[in-house]
Amino acid sequence: MDGIVAFFFAVFFAVCYLIVKALRAGVESTTAPENAAPLIQSGKSYPFSEIDPDPNFPHVRSLRTKIRGVTKTNPDGANRQGIIRKWCRSGDALYLVREPNNPVDSNAIQVRRIVCADLTDRNVKLGEQLGYLSRELAEEIAPSMDEQGFVLMAKILNVTGAEYGYSLGVNIEVEEYRPAQAQAIGSHSMMTSSGGAGNRT
Repeated sequence: MDGIVAFFFAVFFAVCYLIVKALRAGVESTTAPENAAPLIQSGKSYPFSEIDPDPNFPHVRSLRTKIRGVTKTNPDGANRQGIIRKWCRSGDALYLVREPNNPVDSNAIQVRRIVCADLTDRNVKLGEQLGYLSRELAEEIAPSMDEQGFVLMAKILNVTGAEYGYSLGVNIEVEEYRPAQAQAIGSHSMMTSSGGAGNRT
């Protein structure tokens, strides 16, 4: 059973890596708009608790924040408030996708749902966009995603505003993962750059 779970997780990250790689390369059709998004899937939210740790992507840190832009409309016309109201619950898994061609912020990082047909379905897909990370947080994180291949996922902590009839907000905990190979290379570089421990200036 553990082998099956590990295999699924490896496949899941491989699919996510290909999605991010495609976005970085600016893959788009000749008729698509400049900021065209990948094919959007909808369905039940995949729980973060079902995702097991992957030794190939050791955990770096956790960050709590709020999704920005949740009152906006997605490029396909879908209303983010409607998506949040219908699907989003505490514990749902999310995937963060770089959007380097964003005309307003080249560091932009989308927050997307992870969806499945049902809880027994391991064929998870990238779902609708809920919004973005804040500009400040994206500026900090984007270089690690672009240059070192960091992978970012998140889980929904809670959805706010429903009890008062306000616009819904989504508080999340972002989980940052570093490729194990990049971590090994970084440690080796630090040790060899000065013949021992890294210099401090």
